[in-house]
Amino acid sequence: MNKSFLAILLASTMFFAPASVTLAHAENRETRKCEFEAKKRCASGEAAVTLVDGAVTNVQIEVFWCGRPGAPGYSCMIDVSRGDKESKWSEEGGATLIDNAAPFNPQAPDRVKITLGKFVSIDLENAQSLGRCGAGAELPKAIVVPARKALCRVWLDPP
Repeated sequence: MNKSFLAILLASTMFFAPASVTLAHAENRETRKCEFEAKKRCASGEAAVTLVDGAVTNVQIEVFWCGRPGAPGYSCMIDVSRGDKESKWSEEGGATLIDNAAPFNPQAPDRVKITLGKFVSIDLENAQSLGRCGAGAELPKAIVVPARKALCRVWLDPP
């Protein structure tokens, strides 16, 4: 190969390389997740919250309730991502609010509230169970995802 061609190629590569490096952005992705089991209520489940650069981008909650003896159980599910068509995301007072875009009962609120700190707090007080759960199942009132432990703290309605 021609030495001048190699010199030009090397020079052009060195010229454009810094520009491409400065445009690259490494995102900081973290998923906090946990599981729970409420033996007295015969309920179990898991929750996962994905953060990108400290902002909530995805929430997944699954709750399973035992059925009557010999019958299958019932489950509830929430799986929403920022930018999807099923949810509307907003920020208010340091919390991420996720509204269901098509709630089962449009006259009532259907909202999940996520608060970040040492723990991730998932407030489901205003989330509708209808449309997300099978008959006989309901969403918990709240789930707290600890920073390092694999077990959630969960609040259920009294029986």
